[in-house]
Amino acid sequence: MMAYEGLLLEKNGGIATIILNVPEKLNAISRAISANLPLVADELAKDDDIRVVIVTGAGRGFCSGADVSMMPGGGDAGTTQISRYQRLQVTGWPHADVFPHLDKPVIAAINGPCVGGGLSLALSCDIRIAADNAFFAVAQVSRALVPDFGLTYYFPMAVGLSKAMELMYTAERFSADDAKELGMVSQVVPADNLMTAANELAGKIALQPPVSVSLTKRMVWRSMFDGLDRQLDLETWGTRIASQTEDHRESVRAFVNKEPMPEYKGR
Repeated sequence: MMAYEGLLLEKNGGIATIILNVPEKLNAISRAISANLPLVADELAKDDDIRVVIVTGAGRGFCSGADVSMMPGGGDAGTTQISRYQRLQVTGWPHADVFPHLDKPVIAAINGPCVGGGLSLALSCDIRIAADNAFFAVAQVSRALVPDFGLTYYFPMAVGLSKAMELMYTAERFSADDAKELGMVSQVVPADNLMTAANELAGKIALQPPVSVSLTKRMVWRSMFDGLDRQLDLETWGTRIASQTEDHRESVRAFVNKEPMPEYKGR
């Protein structure tokens, strides 16, 4: 097993498993995770023995989205944390499109919460399997931000425009069964069987001719890349504006302090 800050990498035969490993924060995406995911993907791209990649979360959740301590008003470090968060937004978060560009199939094994940027990470994978205790939400608008990490691209593509807009506007939670009905996940399995199911599917794919599998992935994703790149630029623009609003600062403060949602004032 190889360890990166915020991540673990396991290799077993032709299958690699990337584990988001900040369970005390429900694997919230930190600066380190965002920077290290491309490094892990590069390691796997160069390993000819690896045929399929699985992504999952340690502990009781897949990923709770961006680490709220990096957001304005989300910690005690004042302007240092604000500038770090904004700097990440300016760079567009380096992990946001890493899995579509990896020329090996990627399966998301989704356990527990899969929210905001965590949902985007799952949607950037080729195939999604959800545990029956998984749930999903696009939470950014309710925090006076905008969907990011490519979510404005991946989510409408996965569930259709009308439902995507409804769920982005309302931030309503939906279940694993709802996700399967929407076509967002291909399987829902008992939580105790999640990794078994993911490895069984990975094993089937690993038996296929690797060049044909890789070319198929390239062709499917290549048709989408122009739109994804454009949306990442737009999300960076929107997040930079929204993150400077009073509404956002009050929302993060209320979230961190476990207070009721504030009354938004549009400024």
